[in-house]
Amino acid sequence: MAEVRLERVTKAFGEVVAVKEVSFTVPDGSFTVILGPSGCGKTTTLRMIAGLETPTSGRIYIGGEDVTDLPPKRRDIAMVFQNYALYPHMTVYDNMAFGLKMRKIPREEINRRVREAARILGLEGLLDRKPRELSGGQRQRVAVGRAIVRQPKVFLFDEPLSNLDAKLRVKMRAELARIHRELHATSVYVTHDQVEAMTLGDQIVLLRDGEVQQVDTPLRLYHQPRNLFVAGFIGSPSMNFLKGRVEGGRFVHPDFVLDLPETKRSRLLQGDVILGLRPEHFTLAPEGPIRAVVEFEETLGSEILLYVRLPHGDPLVVRIPPEDPPEAGDTVVFRVEVHRAHFFDPQTEENLTYEKTREETPAL
Repeated sequence: MAEVRLERVTKAFGEVVAVKEVSFTVPDGSFTVILGPSGCGKTTTLRMIAGLETPTSGRIYIGGEDVTDLPPKRRDIAMVFQNYALYPHMTVYDNMAFGLKMRKIPREEINRRVREAARILGLEGLLDRKPRELSGGQRQRVAVGRAIVRQPKVFLFDEPLSNLDAKLRVKMRAELARIHRELHATSVYVTHDQVEAMTLGDQIVLLRDGEVQQVDTPLRLYHQPRNLFVAGFIGSPSMNFLKGRVEGGRFVHPDFVLDLPETKRSRLLQGDVILGLRPEHFTLAPEGPIRAVVEFEETLGSEILLYVRLPHGDPLVVRIPPEDPPEAGDTVVFRVEVHRAHFFDPQTEENLTYEKTREETPAL
């Protein structure tokens, strides 16, 4: 396996810049997810790693070798596509073995690799079947198996689960996670689904409009977003945002005032800010500073999401336990975990209370 590194990679299609100076490193053996909304440049970035698109500028390295100008067949990568791309007239065995036969691999070695991949993927009893005789999940496992037998330096996945139903996607996520643990293969995975990204990735590269917003672990993306976009994109329901001002060590909103802990005060200047609070940062409490009216409740079994509105009109989504929930039209009062709040600059949208990692902090 090998490290993958992108250095200031840009891709333009005429006047349209799809990817702009993207830089990140996929450590050897890691599972890195490229995440973002539709049209943000995820697939274009993956296709440049694969060699299916040529960068307008920048360099791409695999295993320390500059592969920017190399064709796909010389990059030693294997790609799993969204649409499976199986040969309908071939058996599962032959679909998995086809690429090896084209490379003139000895028959005994082909048989060994195919059967080992079939064992890993639970396909031993399906090797004689044709794709039309398989379920969607089984076809996707065959596509993954075809990549595994190649034993490439890097696996590339382009939204491989998007054609599956919700229940099967959950099962296949668990399968992919198990396969990665067993193979410890360098993998780059593209998706727009943040649940897939958070559950599968050792590292997430979050893109917006072709630019990297943050490269981090799933938990740091959730708890330490670098900017307003990251904070709003990661998490379901998304973070609540409220405009207000910092005055004398307090956050002042038209409907409430919050005293700021010292850890927040030391990072914030007087002036306008955007307060960010996740749904779980609220607790129903009669002595709380925030009063709101319940508009709708969403019962999810283990929890309830309350959709409420403040007196001046700002909406909030609050996550509460399922016991004795309020009803639509009720007035509720909340206490807030201010120490977990984030504060964003209204102009730059940067997180003013972002805590840098050791690698991001310059040495003295």
